[in-house]
Amino acid sequence: MMKDMLIERLQKLGWHHTAHQLDHLLEDASRDNVSYSEFLNTIVLQEMEYQESQQLEKRMKRAKLPYIKTIHDFDFSFQPSISEKRVKETLTCRFIANGEIRILLGPPGVGKTHLAISVAIEAITQGYTALFVTAGDLVAECRKANEKGTLQRLVNRWSRPDVLIIDEVGYFPFDELTANVFFQVISKRYEQGVMILTSNKTYLEWGKVFGDDVLATAILDRLLHHAITFNIKGDSYRLREKKKAGLYPAQLSN
Repeated sequence: MMKDMLIERLQKLGWHHTAHQLDHLLEDASRDNVSYSEFLNTIVLQEMEYQESQQLEKRMKRAKLPYIKTIHDFDFSFQPSISEKRVKETLTCRFIANGEIRILLGPPGVGKTHLAISVAIEAITQGYTALFVTAGDLVAECRKANEKGTLQRLVNRWSRPDVLIIDEVGYFPFDELTANVFFQVISKRYEQGVMILTSNKTYLEWGKVFGDDVLATAILDRLLHHAITFNIKGDSYRLREKKKAGLYPAQLSN
């Protein structure tokens, strides 16, 4: 009767994991003759660890990462143009507290998205919220929100997470609507919300990306104020794997 009442009270507190494990915990405590303080410490610690793991899982799910890859999967020897030391400094996530931005520039396939996801995973692990959006998603969602009259709600959603990752900026031009929404998001997050951007275009080409040199200048002015740029000039990982598998014509690889 007392145990049933205790389980009920634990569930009311939201300690569902401890409630489900109570029989096992009581048996262990009785068998090992642990003290009251040790028993209390055990159940509090287990519940904390469980709730933290649940919160981590929720943050990972909400981040909408396209895949999971950590920095341990990144081959720095294949991309000598990028500083492993600077990347690992970014992975400490101190840049988030400082309100800084990270921009990864380089041709397709050199690992920009991989690095952005690696930093996002580390940030999520440290308790920050993140959201991953491709430039294609940006365009599609802006058009959909414009039709529904919910553009401001979309701007607010992209302004909310601690870290916003926008992937593939420049792979195709933004329309006027998306360019203006992008500027609004940049402005709302300026010096407050951290961003990680990847792009295959140099900054000089961003005027074409946004269809407006003045707007591109205004965007870059806000982005670069507190930003570190990583220029990756190596070969494509995907191309390397195709060559290894014999799927890439020899005459084109020379």
